[in-house]
Amino acid sequence: MRHNHSGFTLVELLIALIIVGIIAAMATVNYVAAQKRAREASLKTNMHTFQLAAEDFGLRSPSYAATADSVAALLPQGGGSMRNPYTKTPGRDNAWADQPSWQEPLQSVSTQPGVVTYGDSVGLVYQIVGRGSAGDLPLRLKGGS
Repeated sequence: MRHNHSGFTLVELLIALIIVGIIAAMATVNYVAAQKRAREASLKTNMHTFQLAAEDFGLRSPSYAATADSVAALLPQGGGSMRNPYTKTPGRDNAWADQPSWQEPLQSVSTQPGVVTYGDSVGLVYQIVGRGSAGDLPLRLKGGS
C-alpha cells in the first residue's frame, strides 16, 4: 500500500512567505521614494507657475510685484487654486507665502513642506524658492536684472 502525499511542506510555505515579504518590502520602499519625487516635482511646478505669474505682473507694470499676494492675484482664484503637494491645502501660507525681507539666496519663510516662497527686492529682482520635505530645494527661480 503506497501513500501518495501531495502538497507543500511547512518549510516550503514559510520560504514562499519570506520571499513575498521581501518583495513587498522592496516595493514599499520604491513606492515611498516615488511619492517623494512626485511631491517635489509638483512643488517645482508650483514654483514655475508662480514664476510665470511674476513675469506676467512685470510685463503689465513697470516693475515686479512687491508681494506674493500681488503675484497670486494673477493665478486662478487669486492663488486659491494652487495646492500644497504635501498637505493638499490651497492658498496663502499653505501653498505659497511672501518673504517680507530681501535676502540672497532667498530662504523659505515656512517650515511646512510644499510651500512656495516669493521674495522681491524693491521691484527690480525677485526670487522663488520651494520648501521640500528635507528643507528648501536647491532650485531658486530668479527674475530681473
